[in-house]
Amino acid sequence: MRQLYLKIMLGSFDNSIQDLLGYKFKNLDLLKIALTHRSYASEKGLKYCNERMEFLGDSVLSAVVSLYLYTKYADDEGKLSQIKAQIVSAKVLSFWARKIKLDKFILISKSEELNFARQRDSLLCDSFEAIVGAIFLDSNFEKIKNFIEKFLVLKQNINLIDYKSSLQELVQAIFQTLPQYKVVNEYGKDHDKNFEVAVFIKNKKFGVGKGKSKKEAEHNSAQQAFEWLQNNLEK
Repeated sequence: MRQLYLKIMLGSFDNSIQDLLGYKFKNLDLLKIALTHRSYASEKGLKYCNERMEFLGDSVLSAVVSLYLYTKYADDEGKLSQIKAQIVSAKVLSFWARKIKLDKFILISKSEELNFARQRDSLLCDSFEAIVGAIFLDSNFEKIKNFIEKFLVLKQNINLIDYKSSLQELVQAIFQTLPQYKVVNEYGKDHDKNFEVAVFIKNKKFGVGKGKSKKEAEHNSAQQAFEWLQNNLEK
């Protein structure tokens, strides 16, 4: 694995990752920064890692997905926000990262390697966002829009059900009340917050969800509660 790192830093894998991305970088330094996790930078004494690029990529990704949804769907803002939360979730972005075998090219420290960090959804999600930021910096909005839309049209691992609305309707019908959401945990740096939200029905917890935004976490907790209620109502 250490030989793999050296080969990447020497550029042996530049063509491989670019072929998988379907994009040729003019500035390969941007690609290498996007692939450099903070653990590897700390281990090697590097002055750069992909965190700033991840921050940029997150914003670019949000803009492209918002434009795509605005163009393709005529739903109201609330529904579009729910769909967007699903698309930019760690679950979907890590799935996209695996589709292009990004996990094989991320530079992480020896200790993170031993902890199997390479397959964590959170690391893959962050790395995919960094790649988006790198391509944007290397090209323009149109190029990164085309790159992201290649994944959007697949619609794999994206369930376009509005679970918050579905849960609300189900809970009202059964319990004559509304579900209540509460943030039970949040962690991460200011630019990379993660949230854990629980959903309660009549003060009883029915689901817990995590996400990079409160909306995503609420949606995931609603999905868990909705599916639990459906499975148990059928019995």
